[in-house]
Amino acid sequence: MHAPEIIKLHVDERCEYRLRREMPWIFAKHADFGKATPKAGDLVAVYGKRNQCIRLGLYDSASPIPVRILGAPCTFDESYIRDRLAAAVTARTAMHIAAPDTNGLRMLSGESEGLPGLVIDAFAQTWVLKVYSNCWLPYLNEVIAAATAYGIGNDPIGCSALDAAYISRPKRIVLRFGRECLPHYQKAGFAEGSLVFGDDHTPHAEFLECGAKFHAQVFKGQKTGFFLDQRRNRQLIRSLAGGKKVLDICCYSGGFSINAAIGGASAVWSLDGDKHALDLVQKHYDLNADQPGVAAAEHVLQKCDMFEWLERAKAKKNRFDLIIADPPSFASSQAQIPAAEKAYMRLFAAAADCLVPNGQILCCSCSSHIGSEKFASLVERALKHRTLDALDYTGLPDDHVARFAEARYLKAWLLTIK
Repeated sequence: MHAPEIIKLHVDERCEYRLRREMPWIFAKHADFGKATPKAGDLVAVYGKRNQCIRLGLYDSASPIPVRILGAPCTFDESYIRDRLAAAVTARTAMHIAAPDTNGLRMLSGESEGLPGLVIDAFAQTWVLKVYSNCWLPYLNEVIAAATAYGIGNDPIGCSALDAAYISRPKRIVLRFGRECLPHYQKAGFAEGSLVFGDDHTPHAEFLECGAKFHAQVFKGQKTGFFLDQRRNRQLIRSLAGGKKVLDICCYSGGFSINAAIGGASAVWSLDGDKHALDLVQKHYDLNADQPGVAAAEHVLQKCDMFEWLERAKAKKNRFDLIIADPPSFASSQAQIPAAEKAYMRLFAAAADCLVPNGQILCCSCSSHIGSEKFASLVERALKHRTLDALDYTGLPDDHVARFAEARYLKAWLLTIK
């Protein structure tokens, strides 16, 4: 394993306070290294006000978060990577999420489990390892080795527990990268969407979620190929959809749409601005054609601008009993927050205009830059004087481990509208 340089970093009391409360990031404004010139992957020893080392981190040279904090306390070596991944995998066996009808789950939530900038999602026997930081550049081969140890044909400790918990060991592992760090890994010889274990190049991975069949686009799809974080809310929609006309705004691959149909919706309208996304929705309808609800429901797929479509629907009095508004992140940076707040309010108000009396709307946000309290305020302001009931479904499923505020990015409110 690469022997990292060790760089000292002294932080102020405010930064130390956040680190001691499990914040795994040090932002650039707190990362003054003086004359030192750290390189990607260098070990950063973080010192607090008493000149004591309080945390260890890895240096990221290509991000506004230059220091990614490792688990505490720790000694950083090859066994650290292996042991942290083993702890994450073992934790999933106790979560009881995987089952005979569910084999898609998150196996590693990097920042919250001591391996910052790394995510592993399992889609049946395909695992996707996604790297979001170039701090792993000198150690990526060790990370890959730790993951591939769980592959079928290998025999790491704990695999019998995986089998007992219905967690599928991988036949293949796909390596993916975040946009910011991809050029650095390509320069080092790594390729986006490459197989690091197995030899099956099928472009999708079929998996089950509560009996529904889905294809994760593991080589090219958004994030790791499918949004597993909305699992609980998809089941909520399934439970509410019986006999209803449902609208799924920003449907992407149709997770909500399929569950609404399975739940007995009379009709499901799916909107997205991307034709490829709608093709995925149709594929998922075809995959689930043996489900009575899917076979019985009317399916309408439309490529459109969501705001324009909602205006036309309101004018035509095209009304729905249940609406899901789950847009992509409107705020990928602090600078975009004001515009994002306006966009959320505009979307939720326009969607509510298309509800029947006593209809319901699920309002969602996946932006970590807009906290749960702020989002609740936006929903309230967008739908003020129109709400009969409001239930907070904010939160992530247990496999998406989130030990600090910014990791708890998913917000959802279910409102009944007058």
